[in-house]
Amino acid sequence: MPFDFNLYSGLLIPFFVQGLLFAIILFVIGKKEDRLSDTLLGWLLLLNAIKIAFWMLGFAGWYDTHDGYSSFMFYFPFNNVVWMGALLYFYLLSLTNTEFTFQKKHYKHFILPVLFLLMVVVKFIIDFAFNRPFPVEEVTQYGTKGPLADLDKNIWIDMISYSSFFYYLFISIKAYRSYQVYIKQNFSSTEEIRFDWIRNLLYAIATGVIVFFIFSLIQRFIEIRRSYVFEWYAYVALGVVIYYLSIAGYFARPGHRQQLLFVPVQEDEPQDIEVEKEKLPELEAWKEKLTGIMQDQKPYLEPDLNLTQLAKQLNTNPSFLSKIINEGFGQNFNDYINEYRVKAVIEKLKAGEQKTQTLLGIAYDCGFNSKATFNRAFKKFSGTNPKEWLEKNTSSSV
Repeated sequence: MPFDFNLYSGLLIPFFVQGLLFAIILFVIGKKEDRLSDTLLGWLLLLNAIKIAFWMLGFAGWYDTHDGYSSFMFYFPFNNVVWMGALLYFYLLSLTNTEFTFQKKHYKHFILPVLFLLMVVVKFIIDFAFNRPFPVEEVTQYGTKGPLADLDKNIWIDMISYSSFFYYLFISIKAYRSYQVYIKQNFSSTEEIRFDWIRNLLYAIATGVIVFFIFSLIQRFIEIRRSYVFEWYAYVALGVVIYYLSIAGYFARPGHRQQLLFVPVQEDEPQDIEVEKEKLPELEAWKEKLTGIMQDQKPYLEPDLNLTQLAKQLNTNPSFLSKIINEGFGQNFNDYINEYRVKAVIEKLKAGEQKTQTLLGIAYDCGFNSKATFNRAFKKFSGTNPKEWLEKNTSSSV
């Protein structure tokens, strides 16, 4: 097998190998643990690795062999942008909803990618069945491709592919922002389920695809000689995205105990609406009932407390409880619970418990489950960080 290990092909190999290796690992883990998000992440990595392979093999001399290797470069579906948008969107949904499964209504999202794949298969079958031996047109493509080889490489295919990707990127970013609202409305501890890396990933992928889109426009509309070496840098950038996606995605795989049930567009439940209409005039009474439970039973001491669990203690539904907290106290669920935790920490500090216990230990006893969340909440509700508060309000140091 010909492969010229030059600077350009050699520097792309590590990115290709990493993407391929992590894709295989995620496929195995996804099947073993029955976790759809791992499988979809594996497909994303595999598609990006395939796209890297296009330039890697091109610089390695496969275009110049004038045999089956050159034909492979013309007929393999390296241009897979049309698949990435839908996969990215469903990866986000499967990661943020532990019960997500593909349903019939989701299949429509893959109509365009499947049509694209069928087009590639059809051109391969027709050219190899009816148009061989291939005509000799140019020295660099000597007898290695048929008349349909470039069928999927025209401006309209590019525009459709990129338009599809940008559409799914837009709704993915929109869904991720909605998810951030969802976890603050439903969970008291969000450190393990915030998935901040996804935000960075979405913007990184957006940047990478925009770069490729610009190159595509230059190639189609500007009458200049395209520099393949210059375009190589775009593939290096894609390699960096693969590196980040594989490492961050693998180590950020769901290991939390929280049950996530996020959906981008939630349908209102009729029964909840009726309950809210009936109970809304009793807002003050419900506020008092909730405050009583918080003070007497101290549910906020449970690190993984969520909206559903607290609603059960009040014998109501999560939707109505969320409305009580939002409208009655002017807070989301996350802030409402963490404010109680901060007050509990301050009470312990005033009692001098920092003399026999670490500050972080006190925070854990009061329901926090991470140092970052504790520091962020303490600063928000006390106006200063924990150590500064101690220096100002006590004579003891941590």
